[in-house]
Amino acid sequence: MSQLDQLATEVLLGTERRAPNLPALPDALSNLLDAACPADTATETRVLRAAGVLAACAAAGYVPPASQREAPAPSAAERLQPVADAALGEGLRQLLDAGPDALRAEACRLLTGAGSCLPPRLLPRALSLGQKTPALRGALLPVLGQRGDWLARQDAAWAWAVGAQEEVLDPALWEHGTLDQRKLYLDKLRRRDASAARTLLQTGFGQLDARERAALLEQLATGLDAADEDFLESLLADRSKEVRQLAGRLLSVLPASRYVARMGARMAACLAQERKLFRQVLTLDAPTAFGADWKDDALEETRAKSETLGDRAWWLYQIARALPMAWWPAQTGLTPAELIKWLPGTDWSEAVSRAWGEAMQREAAADWAEAFLVAPPIKGFLFDVFAFIECLPLAQREQHWLRLIEAGGRRFAMGDLLMRLLQNLPHEAELSADFVQRVLREVRKGLPSDSSKYDYNLRKALPEFVCHIPAASLKDVTDGWPMGRPDTEYFTETLAAVLAIVEQRRTLHSTLTQRKSP
Repeated sequence: MSQLDQLATEVLLGTERRAPNLPALPDALSNLLDAACPADTATETRVLRAAGVLAACAAAGYVPPASQREAPAPSAAERLQPVADAALGEGLRQLLDAGPDALRAEACRLLTGAGSCLPPRLLPRALSLGQKTPALRGALLPVLGQRGDWLARQDAAWAWAVGAQEEVLDPALWEHGTLDQRKLYLDKLRRRDASAARTLLQTGFGQLDARERAALLEQLATGLDAADEDFLESLLADRSKEVRQLAGRLLSVLPASRYVARMGARMAACLAQERKLFRQVLTLDAPTAFGADWKDDALEETRAKSETLGDRAWWLYQIARALPMAWWPAQTGLTPAELIKWLPGTDWSEAVSRAWGEAMQREAAADWAEAFLVAPPIKGFLFDVFAFIECLPLAQREQHWLRLIEAGGRRFAMGDLLMRLLQNLPHEAELSADFVQRVLREVRKGLPSDSSKYDYNLRKALPEFVCHIPAASLKDVTDGWPMGRPDTEYFTETLAAVLAIVEQRRTLHSTLTQRKSP
C-alpha cells in the first residue's frame, strides 16, 4: 500500500471521528510538510497538505522505502560454482517448475557431484519447492549454496533450509528455531555425535509440548544403540500416549534391550511344546489376564471400539508386535517360512500375523517378507503385497514386480502396478537394465488394447518410471513404440512426455558429468 493510500484509509471515517496517524516521512519530506503546516494548522488542513506533498513527490518520481527494516548483511562468499550455462539453467528452471520429482532429485545429485549449485535466479523456486515437498529437501540442500542459505533466512516459509550450508552447527537454531529447524539440527548432530544429540534432547524434554516431544524423539532412530536405552525407558511413562508408543517402538529395535526381554518373557509364557502323534508340536495361547505391570511398557488393556480383535487377542497382538522378528526363530528354532506355515494351526493367527506384518515392515526384515510373499495366504490376514515387496533389496523387489507385471491384468492394471512400484521407490533408486527392458516390452505389447487405452495411471506413471532407468539404457526408451496407428493415437502425448524426459536426462548427464568437483 502506498503512503497516499495509507493516508486515505486513515481519514476514511473523517478526522472528527478518529484522529489520523499521518505516515512517517523521511527527513527531507518531513521538513517540507512541517514548513507547509505550522503548529496551529487544523487537522483537516494538515491531512490535505500531506496528501499534496505526497502526490507532488510521487509525480516527481519519489519511491518510498519498501521497509523500515535495516538491510540484512550480505551473503557469505559462495563456495560452489553456480550454473552459468544458459541452456542448462533453463532446463533446471523447467524441472523446478514441473518435475517430475525423481528427475529433480537426479539433477540435484548431478549438480552436487559436479561441485555446482543452482543459479541465484532459481533459488526462490527451489526454496518454495522444498517448502511444499519435504521429500526433496535432502536433494535440494546441497545445491542451494551460501546464497540459498542467506535467502532462506529472509522468509520464515523457507526456514527448512536455514543452516544447511554451515559446517559448524549454530546452537541458536536449536534454542530459537522452528520445529523443522530443530529437527534438522538434532539430526545433523546425531550423525556427528549421537551421545551429544541425546543429551541435548534430554535437557528440557519435559517442558516441550507433546507434538514437539514426539517429532524430536523420532530423530533418535538415526544411530540408535544401547546407549539410548535408559532415556527411552524413562519415556515409557511419558504423559503423551504417542511418545510412550514411539519410545516402545524404538526400544523394540534394540534386540538386547530390557524392554524386549520383558516382552519376550511375556510371549514365551504363551508358547509351549506338546506331544501330538509321537512328535513335539509348538502351541500358542493368548494371555488370560492383563498383567499388573504391562501398562508400564505402554501396553493398553482396553482395545479401541473399532478393533476387531477380542481382548485376549488384543493383548497378544501388542506383545507380538513389540518383539524383533529375529526373536521368533531364536525362541522356537523354526525358520520364518516354517513359522508362517505353523501359525494358521493356532487359534490366534490373525493377531500374530498382524503383529508380524507391522514388525517386519518396521525392521524391513527381508527374509520374513520373502517368506510371506511365497507362502499360501493366512486366513484373516490381508497384507499389502507392495508394502512387503518394499522390505526387500531392490534386485529382489524386481523379481516380484515382474511376476505381477507379466501376469497381465488378472490382478492389477499395468498403470496401477507402476504407480505402486514408484510410490515408495527412493528418488535415487536405479532399476536394472533387464528389468527396464522387460517392463517396456510389456507396456508396448499392451498399448493397442482397450485396457491400456483407459489405463490413465499408466500415462501418469510412465514418465516418472523413465527417471529411474539407468542412463546407459535410455536408448531402450526411444524406439519400438507401436505408434502411427489409430488404436495407439491416445498415447501420443504420453510418449512425447517420456521422450522429453529422456532428452532432459541426456542433457543433464552430458553437461554435468563432464565437470570435475573442486
